[in-house]
Amino acid sequence: MMHAELPELARRIEALARKSTLGGRIQRVGVEEDVDPEGASFLRVSLQLDHTDDLEWDSVKSLVRSIEDSVAAVDERFPSVYFADAA
Repeated sequence: MMHAELPELARRIEALARKSTLGGRIQRVGVEEDVDPEGASFLRVSLQLDHTDDLEWDSVKSLVRSIEDSVAAVDERFPSVYFADAA
């Protein structure tokens, strides 16, 4: 089983996110391990942005795909990515 350390995954994901078209809007990146109802382990990736009301699908899709590819290179758990407004 290939599992990377959560802090390393967070650094990896944050570096990708900061280089994306949404990079200037990102306030915080979080990565937590969770388990789905069937018992499979996955990663819950949260990206807090300054605001989410005008997100463009192409930017979101591109960033999510980059995160999935980057995580897959070092960890077998699927990264479930969501975007939230910073509190």
